Amino acid sequence: MTAGKEYSILRTNSASIDSAVLRGVAISSIALHNYCHWMKGAIFENEFTYQAWHVSKLIRYLAHPDEHLPLQLFSFFGHYGVVLFVFLSAYGLEKKYGQSGDKVPALPFIWKHYLKLLSMLLIGNIAFYLLNLRLHTFEFSWGFVQDALIQLAMVSNITGEIFRPGFLGPYWYFGLTLQLYVLYRLLLFRKHWAVCIGFMLLSWYVQTICDPAGEAIHYLKINSIGHIFTFGLGILYARYGRELSKSSYTVICLLSAVLIWFTGLWFQSWLWTPLFVCIFGLSLIKLFPAWLNKCFAWVGGISAALFVSHPLVRKVCMNLSEKYDLESYTGLLIYIIAALLVALVFQKIIDRVSPYLMKLAKH
Repeated sequence: MTAGKEYSILRTNSASIDSAVLRGVAISSIALHNYCHWMKGAIFENEFTYQAWHVSKLIRYLAHPDEHLPLQLFSFFGHYGVVLFVFLSAYGLEKKYGQSGDKVPALPFIWKHYLKLLSMLLIGNIAFYLLNLRLHTFEFSWGFVQDALIQLAMVSNITGEIFRPGFLGPYWYFGLTLQLYVLYRLLLFRKHWAVCIGFMLLSWYVQTICDPAGEAIHYLKINSIGHIFTFGLGILYARYGRELSKSSYTVICLLSAVLIWFTGLWFQSWLWTPLFVCIFGLSLIKLFPAWLNKCFAWVGGISAALFVSHPLVRKVCMNLSEKYDLESYTGLLIYIIAALLVALVFQKIIDRVSPYLMKLAKH
């Protein structure tokens, strides 16, 4: 059997994901998390390190929950939207490139995807610095220029400086994504499944020997090595995933939700939580009614713009909430509406800027 025919068969038999819907779920989760975990009294998440006391605090809260329960759940679990994005990136790459018979030269591939990311990051950075200059939160300096160049080069993850004041926290994801694109093309592109499994296990093992709350695990989690496990899942699902019955998705959805909770109770099992997050997301969207799928698909259609713009909107809305002492849900509602409106504007700008940068990919 030729490679081209093999990929064609895999495409025909593999399960399909409505990527727009899952992207909508992922970005909604991230945007809500990034607001809720900055609210007063928020229960912090275990995202880059594992802090056992965060889990203990959540358990104590759940024993006596209040009206802020949804906000606390998004504060603690919402960051797993990043896991879904990593999964979708791998799934999309494998469907588009891995299962085609076309030649994909490495350097043009990497350059093209860097420019795609840059079209979003550049707009976000300009808006971020203009906003901060307007709010007088920092002054222009050579350090400002250095920070901007490091972030636009998408190497802030490698330097380990993504949480310096000059950096916009959520934008660390662009550097991570670029690393995963490079690894995909150089190490995983059209390789045997065993190669993918090998890198996934390596990613897992390296994390198991780290201090749960140490600098090493933090560094791995902001770089590709900490996400190869999830990335590999996306590749394998694109190749071998199968459609199931609705009743099966219901059982899987409930079971995976339970496993997300239980695996999060201990560090070693927490390293496997992304597996169940992906399973939960895949099964959940299969259970959505049609109208809800349309809503999340619409949000997914502007997910890139929403990811870039929501940190800026959050900054303004948090300031307003504190200044006028707004009730939690009132502040959140204002944030959601404003974030979606600004994202629509940003999407228009990205759509205009991206074609100009893509021209560079052809040279």
